[in-house]
Amino acid sequence: MKISRRVWWIALPAAILLVACALVIYGVVIRARANAILKDIAALKVGVSSSRQLNTVALRHKKSVVQKSCTGDTCTVSFQVYNTWLYRLKLEPVARFFASVQVKDGVVNCIDISLSRDTKVFPTSPSAGQTVECFTIPRFLAFSASPPYWFPTPVGKPYLFVALTAKADPVQRQHAYQYSLRCLVKPGGGCDLPCDYLPAAWHDWQAELRQRRFAPDGFGEYYPARARCP
Repeated sequence: MKISRRVWWIALPAAILLVACALVIYGVVIRARANAILKDIAALKVGVSSSRQLNTVALRHKKSVVQKSCTGDTCTVSFQVYNTWLYRLKLEPVARFFASVQVKDGVVNCIDISLSRDTKVFPTSPSAGQTVECFTIPRFLAFSASPPYWFPTPVGKPYLFVALTAKADPVQRQHAYQYSLRCLVKPGGGCDLPCDYLPAAWHDWQAELRQRRFAPDGFGEYYPARARCP
């Protein structure tokens, strides 16, 4: 009995350590997977890149492809990475990286990227960052369009929506795709502000709001915890 207890007290910490190490490795792997997809898709050029280039990306990340469909001259390929084991073990809320690329007539026409996390800070939507880049302004964004780079996001929401067209300059495009993937694998809470997802675009949005005189510092009474934003 004494030997069994001794083995138990040795085995239990070892098992816990092993599980912890496995989860750390898992987090590193899914973050790297999402980052690789993001990097490859951001390298595509709307209005320039071909369906063959997209197919190469899809083949490289085939384990993360969740949709490949075509209707007429339009095809879509979508990718997805969830923090499955981290939220199943209740180490963090559900978080998802999603990317979708639309090809029309053999040329990349639209790119849609998002990173979301169910932080429960807002009842109808998760905290998130989303980027939509299209060759021309899509119909669902026409009402709020201010091309080539704008933010159709109501101030105060827990997400940041970035829109751009093919005429956006390299810096604007870089900021639109500069995601912090930490929110995909961060244990515990947090990641409840838009700046946690798109830090560079967040500051661009703040500057735009300041220029529009929404508030002297851009956001006014909204996002009271924003002092921690990078």
